[in-house]
Amino acid sequence: MKNFSFDEAMSFAYGSTLLTGGSSIAVNGDNEYYIPKQGYVVGGIVPENSCEMGDVSAFKSLYNHLFFQADLEVGQTGSAIIGTWVEDGKIVFDLCNVLDGKHEALELAEMRGERAIYDLEEKREIFVNNQ
Repeated sequence: MKNFSFDEAMSFAYGSTLLTGGSSIAVNGDNEYYIPKQGYVVGGIVPENSCEMGDVSAFKSLYNHLFFQADLEVGQTGSAIIGTWVEDGKIVFDLCNVLDGKHEALELAEMRGERAIYDLEEKREIFVNNQ
């Protein structure tokens, strides 16, 4: 597992989102940031937020804000995922959990009103109503 500094994690998230359409950066209790490789990402811990794709200042501001929310989640559960993706010409931010089981992830996503989960190993979305 490659650990990033905060600035490296934010830069990776921005570049990956612009170049590949998204990113998932895990945060743990030791202030380590890394790219998770397994499990199912479920968003919806806090409401999503977004910014224009080319607005670097807004990206930094939203990423910093989400990091502070992630820090609170880490205090409660031990880890959190900061997820980003491109939708309708904007970068969307979401604070997420990662679960080992697909079934549990789909149940949590449905409970939170999420449209989909993300399979880290297969690198694909799984829609809640179309398992």
